[in-house]
Amino acid sequence: MGRHIMKGALGALALLLPPAALEQDSAAASGATAQAPLLLAAGSLRAAFQDILAAYRAGGGGAFEVRYGPSGKLRQEIERGAGADVFASASSEHTEALANGGLLGASRVFAHNDLCVVSTPQTGLRTETLLETLRSPQLRLATSTPVSDPMGDYTWQFFQKAEGQQPGSYAVLDAKALKLSGAASPDPNSSLPYITAFEQDRADAYIMYCTNAVLVTQALPHLATLRIPDSLNVRSSYGIAARQGSDEGEALLRFVLSQPGQAILKKYGFH
Repeated sequence: MGRHIMKGALGALALLLPPAALEQDSAAASGATAQAPLLLAAGSLRAAFQDILAAYRAGGGGAFEVRYGPSGKLRQEIERGAGADVFASASSEHTEALANGGLLGASRVFAHNDLCVVSTPQTGLRTETLLETLRSPQLRLATSTPVSDPMGDYTWQFFQKAEGQQPGSYAVLDAKALKLSGAASPDPNSSLPYITAFEQDRADAYIMYCTNAVLVTQALPHLATLRIPDSLNVRSSYGIAARQGSDEGEALLRFVLSQPGQAILKKYGFH
């Protein structure tokens, strides 16, 4: 009898509750059992992928849980068992390695990026004297962290190219580089580390992706951007792969490779 009384009380309560409240309770209950697919993506993709995911959902796609960070760190998470439905890496080497190991499906290159140097006006950075200025003992040169972050790997490849043009450059640049980003995933609620480096007066020049340079100079318009010349630049290849058997992951991958997805990437400076 008590059970019938309880059912009746709940039924009466349901009649008193507004429909929106019942919908929220239903959504909460389904959320407890249904887990959103997971997207792991390079930190340099954050702004572009926020728009990509919004456009994907607007076209009928599902919502994703998203974590951004250094691609090398994210690859390690997947190797340790993180069940990523999609991995968008700043280096196609990471997605290719995971695909070859059977942890993800086929890897596809979906974007390219170049290296730029953002600097304070006092630095006076110019293309003709780029290496001499960067090598100057007085200049504080900030970089990302190689191995954990492809942006750091590409920067050290730039140092190697500099060695070919001006012998001795690699040792000087390698020794003086201040690795101010890329060692760990940044707090999503904080400013980009490239911005705080200048705000806190920790660097005179910072080597970064040209797409990041756009975001930094939007926040700090007094800074200057110099694209590293082709003879020294290192073009990055971004790779994307989905977990085999993940329908939502495969659908997002296809959207990123589609014309609308590529148009969004180009808007943010990717090639």
